[in-house]
Amino acid sequence: MKKKDIINLLPITTERLLLCVATLEDAALIQAAKESLDADVLRRWMSWSSHKGMSMQGTIDYLTRVDHDAHTIAILGVHKADGTHVLSTGLDAEDDDFNTVSADWWLSHGYEGKGLAYEGMSAVIDFCKVNKVCKTLTSCFYEGNQRSRALMERLGFEYTGRTRPKAHQSHLNGQRLDVFDYELKI
Repeated sequence: MKKKDIINLLPITTERLLLCVATLEDAALIQAAKESLDADVLRRWMSWSSHKGMSMQGTIDYLTRVDHDAHTIAILGVHKADGTHVLSTGLDAEDDDFNTVSADWWLSHGYEGKGLAYEGMSAVIDFCKVNKVCKTLTSCFYEGNQRSRALMERLGFEYTGRTRPKAHQSHLNGQRLDVFDYELKI
């Protein structure tokens, strides 16, 4: 399936969320969500959380790049009740046909522990299955991020047996962390 075909199938709705393509018009909403989070937590776990990635210009650059990238779809999850940012995720394909797709996510402050990441990512997985978007979804977590690991396993992802030693450098303190790869056959 091609990017434009997938985009035409969006948005996805759940009980509490509307998941749609993130565009440049969403930059301020996404930036405010990033700024609402504990920067130490975000910078420890997110590969994009360099000083530039945390800036408004970094958000604009990302959304502009994704708009022109045939392999990536940025997905914004907003609360249906009030339109606030809840979840950012996406589909990042290894090839033009989206056969293998990486999906990672992060939540806005105040939405942790409420089942919204599970709700949103379950909907993304179901969307991929029903629409035959891809054959395999992949994800990973960095050493110490047990919440991401638990969610991946709850969503049905399985550890591939592949660990990339010290492959992630935390933007928080420069510490090198192991990366654990997971996948889900669709």
